[in-house]
Amino acid sequence: MDSTPGSGPSENEAVTLTREQISVRLREVALFQGLVQDDLTEILRISEQERVDAGEYVFEEGERGDHFYVIVHGEIELRKATGDGLRRLATLRPGQAFGEMALLNQTPRSASAIAVKDTYLLSVSRAAFSLMLGGDTLAVRLLKNLSKALWATSVRLAAQQKTSSPEQENGRETLSEFNRLLRARLLPRVTPRVSGYDIAASTLAPREGSGCTAWDWFVLTDGRPAFAVMRAQRSDAFAAQRLASVRMLLRSAAAEPQADLGTLATRVNRGLRSGWVEGLSGPVLLGIVALADGAAEWVAAGAVTGVVARSRGLVEDLSLRQPALGEEVDTQYQSTMIVLGTQDRIVALTDAFGDAAQSIGTAVVGDQDLASREALSRVLASGDALRGARPDHTDVSALTITRTIPGTPGIA
Repeated sequence: MDSTPGSGPSENEAVTLTREQISVRLREVALFQGLVQDDLTEILRISEQERVDAGEYVFEEGERGDHFYVIVHGEIELRKATGDGLRRLATLRPGQAFGEMALLNQTPRSASAIAVKDTYLLSVSRAAFSLMLGGDTLAVRLLKNLSKALWATSVRLAAQQKTSSPEQENGRETLSEFNRLLRARLLPRVTPRVSGYDIAASTLAPREGSGCTAWDWFVLTDGRPAFAVMRAQRSDAFAAQRLASVRMLLRSAAAEPQADLGTLATRVNRGLRSGWVEGLSGPVLLGIVALADGAAEWVAAGAVTGVVARSRGLVEDLSLRQPALGEEVDTQYQSTMIVLGTQDRIVALTDAFGDAAQSIGTAVVGDQDLASREALSRVLASGDALRGARPDHTDVSALTITRTIPGTPGIA
């Protein structure tokens, strides 16, 4: 491979490939869609120009990857070794990219890339890309973790597929299984203990569920613990990837001071829209509760169910009627503050129905001896009743938060 900057497929073709033409190719790459011209210029600045002759390998399966490639001219074929020889996976043409996992982690190449004809590439090294992102920042570390999870999950899925029955070996089931495995990696391993509050959270993940919901927790810069439930609006094979994107953006934004949860949700929405890829991205419903002493802040994006069940028997609906994340570019989300007395409960559920707030609130209201874990079980049972048929195919995430004693909340 000729990696001399400025080399091209031929002398005449090299002359005609202008900087603007190369920028056009960058704009066609799915990974870079939504970036402004200044961003593309910066990527172009750290890129190297490479020529690959017909029949020459760009890289071989099993090699450690450290470069990402964009095809400017020519054609690349991806091939994978099987028991019967090499199998062609895809043929890539100008404007398409490959090897993107190498931008974040030096994982082994999952296939070989070979030039079908003389090909002109732009390559970006992992080191240069990392420096462009600002080095070892929180966002970069989160991206690396997500990349590792995707790679490890794909390896696990591939191993499972080798022993699957013929009835299971179809593309849709493969993608659905990948989706469920990825979502499982997103979920917290434990529910943290918070002083002054009794908290329970869970995601029900049926064997045939779509993997479209999750819950998470994090700590804001002002010290308040925050809990979130989220649901991909479309229950397709990319649902968990949308959840992963929102989770990453939430944690990155929460690491910087925000005026309130509405500002946090607004920033996450902008980040989601800036990286939007048609056919892959999609709206995500989100509800967040942040805890303080005797009060909580709530924000909702989309039709999640939020309820305050008061110890004195009242039920308050927390619906805010704001768009789901990703639905609109310029949404300014608003949050609301909730005063909490002893034994008051907040309930959040990713499912939403016409009478969900009242039905779920009634299930947990008024019983002061009811622990949050038991309250959560009642909430999930109420959700099953409202969903009706086939609850075993429907994923749901929920949390219940009960104020127990006065005091500044903190993670124990």
